[in-house]
Amino acid sequence: MRSPSAGPSGLPGRGEVPDEGGSLQGSAWVGEEAPPGMCYEVWLWLDDAVDAEVLEDWKARKAALSTEMRDAGIRGSRKKLGDLENELAQCFESCVAGVLRRSVGCCALRTRAGDMARGFEAVPGAVVYGWDVEPNFVRIWLELSGECGVDSLIDGWKEALPDVAWSPVCHVRGLSGRDCAAALRRLSAAMMEAGVANGSGTVSAAEAGPEFRHVTVLLEESVDALLPAEGKVIVDATLGGGGHSELLLERGATVWGIDQDPSARRAACERLARFGSRFRVLAGNFRNAGAMLREQGVEAVDGVLADIGISSHQVDTPERGFSFREDGPLDMRMNPESARSAAVLVNEASEAQIADWLWKYGEERASRSIARAIVKARESAPIETTRQLASIIEGVLPRHGKQHPATRSFQALRIAVNDELGALECLLESGVSLLKAGGRMAVISFHSLEDRAIKQFFDKVSRPEVDRPEWPEPRPNPEYCARLVNRKPILPSEAELARNPRARSAKLRVIEKVSPR
Repeated sequence: MRSPSAGPSGLPGRGEVPDEGGSLQGSAWVGEEAPPGMCYEVWLWLDDAVDAEVLEDWKARKAALSTEMRDAGIRGSRKKLGDLENELAQCFESCVAGVLRRSVGCCALRTRAGDMARGFEAVPGAVVYGWDVEPNFVRIWLELSGECGVDSLIDGWKEALPDVAWSPVCHVRGLSGRDCAAALRRLSAAMMEAGVANGSGTVSAAEAGPEFRHVTVLLEESVDALLPAEGKVIVDATLGGGGHSELLLERGATVWGIDQDPSARRAACERLARFGSRFRVLAGNFRNAGAMLREQGVEAVDGVLADIGISSHQVDTPERGFSFREDGPLDMRMNPESARSAAVLVNEASEAQIADWLWKYGEERASRSIARAIVKARESAPIETTRQLASIIEGVLPRHGKQHPATRSFQALRIAVNDELGALECLLESGVSLLKAGGRMAVISFHSLEDRAIKQFFDKVSRPEVDRPEWPEPRPNPEYCARLVNRKPILPSEAELARNPRARSAKLRVIEKVSPR
């Protein structure tokens, strides 16, 4: 194993092998160069970490796919072989990865990370570029450097911890040097974020990346609506830069912040570190807010806040691909780890599907013409940048007035990429179910599609009775559980609009839980 203090080709390392009795979650190269050759990602887990039935299904599927891959290799069908390799990886992730973190009776591997690292050092035949040690599974990224194969290496590593009950089944997949480097950078970023969130480390300006800038909208109005006080627990489902959370914490509340954007979480962790354990951050999409909090043992809360939409930082960072003001990659993913970007949508979706997104999410009247132009343009070359797409749209809709003709289309694609309306629907349902009696939910929206969904949901849960023309009299509403705190949305003040023109379309709606649902 190469020493973590000096990576391949001069790459800087992250982490060191701990002294006896120490622990280390992982070590990963964080440089720009990729490993030069073919790499492997190896998963080892404890014997009880995976449900036996799931494990058997995985073994059977792996055996069948391995046979198909062997036949494809014999025939020299590289495309078929690549497709099967991807299918094998997806099968593993869907069948096994979701249960790897469940509790097991064996010792936690994380406390044995030092022993594992020394095992990598002792067994020759590989360059180990990085590893990730969790309580009941280990991932290792490596390149072979000798005659022995991966199976021999795995046997040697398991022998380094002979008192651990390892599962007889492991998972190995081949990676290009570039993919290996990308996986290790993701691990390094996760380690950095965990260090900030837990107060166990610091992040330099170089590590943290561009400064996270976001102007909080309707700050006082939304915080006042939630009635924060000492002892109350409030969920900030759209943490962002932490502006709302900061004021909630200053007024004595305990805050759980949720965000899928790692740069937002890092910025908020730095900003709110002074509040100690009263501030906790969770990584994920707010559509899963209820499940995420219950995993942390939080069954009910006093308030839920959501500031729906895109942040100023995302708009102002060309590399995120949300805006056409500056050229950048056509991305638009709020979670950079998500699988499909805007480029994937515009280059792979059908003309009918693109037109449907533009009409449904952007209310774009020229949706069919724009979709037709996009499909025609991509036949010549892939559409990869924001300026490319904006120019195509401008060719269909010449500019009139202040609004750029691509504005509605970019909004529509962003909503489609992130499934924003589907996520909002899940948040509203789970948020209401999380609230205690007397708890409040405050939601800020920025365009009519969001506001309409919020208004309709709040109306549905705040009507004690429902009536229909064919009924002789109104009936009790089974969805009833809340009251409207404000019948009309709260809008930004003139003073706020003067400070922040981007707040002009913001609307705040609030409900209060009155009974169980």
